[in-house]
Amino acid sequence: MPDDTPARPPQGDQTVTAPAKRAGRKVKASVLVDLDLCKACGICISLCPERVFDRDEDGCAVAARQQDCTACRLCEWHCPDFAIEVRAERSAAEEDA
Repeated sequence: MPDDTPARPPQGDQTVTAPAKRAGRKVKASVLVDLDLCKACGICISLCPERVFDRDEDGCAVAARQQDCTACRLCEWHCPDFAIEVRAERSAAEEDA
């Protein structure tokens, strides 16, 4: 049954801002790109939600901002040449569990 209560406009200064990242999503990770296997397709660059990658002088992907990696592994799963490996480091809380 739909609610028939009319929506009220915000009163005063009730600005709501969404956080840039969800708490708990930050993971320390190492992103390794095998430049011998990379054919510079750019799939990893376009898929990365955290913009971790840049291109080198040959157009190959390089992990320029590893500190921003959340270990989602989209780059690793979609690389057609298997040139990317993401190694997530376990936190102390995970090791204690």
